[in-house]
Amino acid sequence: MWKYYALRLAYLLLGRLPLRALYGVARAAGDAAYRWRRETRDAVASNMRHLLGPAAGEDEVQRATREVFRNAGRYYADMIHVSRLDVERFYNECYEIQGEEYLHDAKDSGRGAVLAGMHFGNPEMAVQPLAAKGFSVMGLAEPLEPKALADFIQWLRERQGHVYYTLGYQGLKETIRRLRSGGLVAVLLDRDVAGNGVPMQFCGAEASIPLGAVDLAMRTGADLIPAKSWRLPGYRFRVVVEPPLEIIRTGDYDADVRANAERLLPIFEDQLRSDPGQWAVLEAIWKEQPPEGGAVQ
Repeated sequence: MWKYYALRLAYLLLGRLPLRALYGVARAAGDAAYRWRRETRDAVASNMRHLLGPAAGEDEVQRATREVFRNAGRYYADMIHVSRLDVERFYNECYEIQGEEYLHDAKDSGRGAVLAGMHFGNPEMAVQPLAAKGFSVMGLAEPLEPKALADFIQWLRERQGHVYYTLGYQGLKETIRRLRSGGLVAVLLDRDVAGNGVPMQFCGAEASIPLGAVDLAMRTGADLIPAKSWRLPGYRFRVVVEPPLEIIRTGDYDADVRANAERLLPIFEDQLRSDPGQWAVLEAIWKEQPPEGGAVQ
């Protein structure tokens, strides 16, 4: 319950601060978590070794690891700020987007789209400014306890007109309904939250990858659109919406889901390696742990 009270207090005390001040607080909180949360630090460092490669020294690995913690803090800073965000101004002044036409096409055609992405930059801040262009995006979120915390985070996320559902039967039912009515649904690929992922090659090593994004697109006929986000200097964001992935359909459904996922994952590998500190994932993604000073190839 303390997490709920901490987030609620942060919202009340800090929510009206400009992003510059909020990010300063987030940086300090991230540095403190990096120092004191040893198990989490070790898990993140393992991810960084995979991404940085065998030439990276331990100092470089730890710098990237610390930046992951700072970016995780910025996630929460963005969250408590979003209810007071002027999305029109943010879209025009702090937001760069390439490929927005693919979103309009999916919406206007009635096909809908599954927006597949990673916890890189901040995918939620990549979505929020789209409200200025009339988009309401549905996101699928992991279950959180206590319920008060889950409800408060959902309230924050939905302030600009987007919709969030928890992973589960009701969330899946609403996801399919939205896609079949031409809506947009955002699904992240890099954390096997439900524990039903399959082993796949990702950045040179085996990881458990959830296939829900591909499965949803294939079941509903929606476009499967890779979407990437970056944090930029000056409290700005950049988004690249890729063309829809051409779906393979051979008649073997399970094999096709896997084959399409195998084509989707590499689209994000260069992004993760380009600036690993922006990948705000706090658990080890790969079962096979590379040694310090080297990475699995």
